[in-house]
Amino acid sequence: MTTADKPKNGNDRDPLPYAETDGDRLRGIVSPVALSVDLVSALAGDRTPTEVEQRLLASMRIHRGQRFFSDVLYALTHQYFAPEIAEKMWHSILQHKYEISETLKRNVRIIVAALDYLSNLTTNIQLPTLIGEHHISKIVELSMHDGLTGLLNHTTCHEIILVELKNYARHGTVISLILLDIDDFRLANDQSGHLGGDRILAELAASLKKTVRDSDVCCRYGGDEFAVLMPFTNIQIAGEIAERIRSAATEVRFGDRTLTVSIGVASCSSDMTSAEALIKKADRALYSAKKDGKNCVRIEA
Repeated sequence: MTTADKPKNGNDRDPLPYAETDGDRLRGIVSPVALSVDLVSALAGDRTPTEVEQRLLASMRIHRGQRFFSDVLYALTHQYFAPEIAEKMWHSILQHKYEISETLKRNVRIIVAALDYLSNLTTNIQLPTLIGEHHISKIVELSMHDGLTGLLNHTTCHEIILVELKNYARHGTVISLILLDIDDFRLANDQSGHLGGDRILAELAASLKKTVRDSDVCCRYGGDEFAVLMPFTNIQIAGEIAERIRSAATEVRFGDRTLTVSIGVASCSSDMTSAEALIKKADRALYSAKKDGKNCVRIEA
């Protein structure tokens, strides 16, 4: 990395301001370390948390800081409450839990106390409905993925790029992006029909997942265009992975033809302030690949 490419840090102004979005919070629901309702229930005293859970909760409080109580309320309600009010609201819900438990002479779980407090006493939540946490996770999972290929969808792709660019701005963790497009896909649809075209898209998606590394993120960007996000990956390594993807794609066939793809590769730079900037850079490289005869990889440094 040259001096010009180094991200700003220390007292320098962060070049990529970023506030958490509801997309970030939704992705957190399906994270392996999500703050579950059961864990919040233990935090509230419905049961005694295990030593592992105590350490996890302590770590979350340190890592998330003032946002921790926003996370707690989001786990209970799937509604966002700003950090500046969330902690006070959480303690009010706890107090309400203790009061109604005392009145009823039995433990009233935190989820019930929260529902009563937020819908009846404060009207922060109107017309609430009951839905299982597992079902919510399934809904969120579906909203993030493309139904045909199972890859992450266009919206999620943009959101993850923005998060990775933020990491680069703060910590210098470079990200590279591959954009690939099927060559002459209209011909494939004409020969195989739309069902055949769907099969080709699904097979190419499977080839992508098989070819890339575990840390890479595959997305269906739209139509017959795909994206691969590669955190902690410089342009040289990204180019090598792109060539492997191009080669593996030729194993997919339609009729008597071999599938080919054109690929553009780009890496982030210190002047990037949006996901669109990195995408445009990779798209220019993809256009060069198309212009140079297709079935090739082009890199924009």
